[in-house]
Amino acid sequence: MKRKNVTRKELAIAINSKVGISQRNAAEIVDTVFSTMKKTLTAGESIKLVQFGTLTVRDKSPRRGRNPRTGESMTITKRQMVSFRPSKRLRERLNK
Repeated sequence: MKRKNVTRKELAIAINSKVGISQRNAAEIVDTVFSTMKKTLTAGESIKLVQFGTLTVRDKSPRRGRNPRTGESMTITKRQMVSFRPSKRLRERLNK
């Protein structure tokens, strides 16, 4: 079973149909929300969306790894990643 991804355009269409504003304005709203989220995360701050979940930036330490193609051992450098923790309500709905 192939899962479908929700696109920015589909989000704009949903806002358009729910709120009744033009699709162009709805697309600008979606872009503004994602832009603000990017700025917040790149500044190292968390984003808490009530009844949805929390996005946080995590530091990952360097570790030993293996190149799957050659089998050669190598060090994977330290990096940052975004972590999502769903809210209790969302977890409950997912696990029904």
